[in-house]
Amino acid sequence: MNADRRTILLGAGALAVVLMYAVDTGYRSLIEQPSQRYEGELKSVESKLQDANTSQITGRRLANQLDDFAARALPFDPALARSSYQDWLLQLVEQHKMESASVDADTPRPIEVRSRAKKRKSNLIGHRIGFTLRARTTLDHLTDFLHGFHRSGQLHKIRSFSVTPLVNGNQLELNLAIETLSLESTEREGDLSMLVRDEQAYPPREHYKEFVSRNLFAKGFSKSLGQVRLTAITQNRAGQPEGWFAVGSPSRVQIVGMDGTLDLPLHSVQVKSFDESRVELMVNEFDCWLSLGQSLGDVLGHPTSAPSETIQEVEES
Repeated sequence: MNADRRTILLGAGALAVVLMYAVDTGYRSLIEQPSQRYEGELKSVESKLQDANTSQITGRRLANQLDDFAARALPFDPALARSSYQDWLLQLVEQHKMESASVDADTPRPIEVRSRAKKRKSNLIGHRIGFTLRARTTLDHLTDFLHGFHRSGQLHKIRSFSVTPLVNGNQLELNLAIETLSLESTEREGDLSMLVRDEQAYPPREHYKEFVSRNLFAKGFSKSLGQVRLTAITQNRAGQPEGWFAVGSPSRVQIVGMDGTLDLPLHSVQVKSFDESRVELMVNEFDCWLSLGQSLGDVLGHPTSAPSETIQEVEES
């Protein structure tokens, strides 16, 4: 009797274990595994949705950038874009009095991107056009040119820039490589963009006067200009004002009247007008006032020690 009861209990226990295993297996296969699979699919969908939202935001930003580029780009016709920009560049050169200027234009190079819809196919989005400018100019005119170039809102940039000093630095030989973009999305067929940059976004031209006056390309700047000192203002027999300048070391006096120039080997210094105790000069196309006792080095930022000449303001009979 006890043996039969034990057998029944063991059988019941084994059946319970089998049932529990079957229930666990059924729970895993019917509930837990599908739940995990659906949760993974949900995370994948959420990730794709987030990527789609990010791509949509990026697409809107790129679309806005493309609209901005299209407004500034050269005309969509590459031949017209090439000739129009070349004419504009020559006008800018002429406006700023560059000499012996030439502008060479490269053959437009197409810009293509791969199509997402069709593999092995590319879409044309525009052309890249290079220009080379060669000219002879002065530092003052070059600064004006670069300021005007930067002010223009066209889609262009300077790729390389080289300057070779000539005539002891008073003249510069310029070699400039420029790259422009012509875009298919531009509505203009042959006209250039008339957009200009906000004047608050870059320094005004006046901020570069000190750089121009120093003329880093000129040789012997402080030695030649720094030793030019105004010692006297007189009148000649005709009643015309004259300036007495001590030049060099040891100094020698040069007397120069209105529109006259000082005899300097490295720089151009012209007398423009006279005041009671000062003289207006044009130094390498830079205007300045020189007072009695001052040297050009004092005015232009290269002070030198004062010589022992007597400063005077007299009138000749």
